[in-house]
Amino acid sequence: MKKILVIILFSGVLSTQAQIENLFSAKGDAQIYMEHYMTPVLHGLMYGLNNSWYTTSKTHNAYGFDLSLSVSATMIPDEYRVFKFSASDYQYLNLESGSSDLPTLAGSDTNSVLSVNNELGSISFEAPKGIGDQWPEDFVLPLAIPTPMFQAGLGLPSKTDLKLRYVPKIANEGVSFGLFGIGAQHDLTQYLAFMSEKPTLSISALAAYTNTQLKYVFPENADNAGNNQRMEMGVNAYTFQVIGGINLKFIDAYLGLGYTGGNTSWSALGTYNYDFNNDGIYTTNETIVDPLDLKFNVSGFKATTGMRFNLGPVKLFADYTFQKYPAFTTGLAVSVN
Repeated sequence: MKKILVIILFSGVLSTQAQIENLFSAKGDAQIYMEHYMTPVLHGLMYGLNNSWYTTSKTHNAYGFDLSLSVSATMIPDEYRVFKFSASDYQYLNLESGSSDLPTLAGSDTNSVLSVNNELGSISFEAPKGIGDQWPEDFVLPLAIPTPMFQAGLGLPSKTDLKLRYVPKIANEGVSFGLFGIGAQHDLTQYLAFMSEKPTLSISALAAYTNTQLKYVFPENADNAGNNQRMEMGVNAYTFQVIGGINLKFIDAYLGLGYTGGNTSWSALGTYNYDFNNDGIYTTNETIVDPLDLKFNVSGFKATTGMRFNLGPVKLFADYTFQKYPAFTTGLAVSVN
């Protein structure tokens, strides 16, 4: 999970580290640009973390349990792979070709040149590129944000399943990552007398929350002196759903309807020194401290439909979620009821 998130969220940033750092010299303009640049991928991540909480509408008996491993691919619509750079939105930042479409982090490569022009002089650099060109052209799914997840569930006496996700904080090679999630799926069938005559049908309600923290410390960069340069991200994702389904011996089919939401903070911290070009002379004129503090939010309706194949205690499942960024999820579980 850690490696995948680093690749997704920072590969575009790291491959254009110098360009991103130069962008910081545009001060408030950097906030505007990076919000456009990061939004699709971070929205995809929040939607993805709200997937794969359940594989059936039926809860465990008391002290039944399950362990599941899943991968959810949250697809980024093509229209979010670029954004419109409008010169009127920026004070210091300029695009060599004027107003034009530029790639988001989910976009492709670009040869466009940006410049920062202020009273100290100017800095020119290539616009940050995206990760879209790294996606296999013959892959069955369009560009997607994969979110693998390991989850455990335990049936409680109240016909409620307690669900947990946990990755202890790991720090390695400048990257630290941790994840925690908790959810509860409660059986509603017990309150509906008419459902007692239909033992193959069940209805339940789910409330779930996931938090993840990710930090990356930039390696020292001689081209841009500074101190303690790093990026930090915190993600909160939450969902509330009602799930109905048919439960047979060898197969379960389920439909979930509800709300999905989340918020993310994404910051670039540390000090960054800049050499501005003033009549052909480069001098260090300005130091920028903690250049980015971005906030992202998602919310909306979601509908999930899926099937689970029961091979004794081994379960194979797959589902599709209809939402602003649709998702396909598949996985394997071991369940004892």
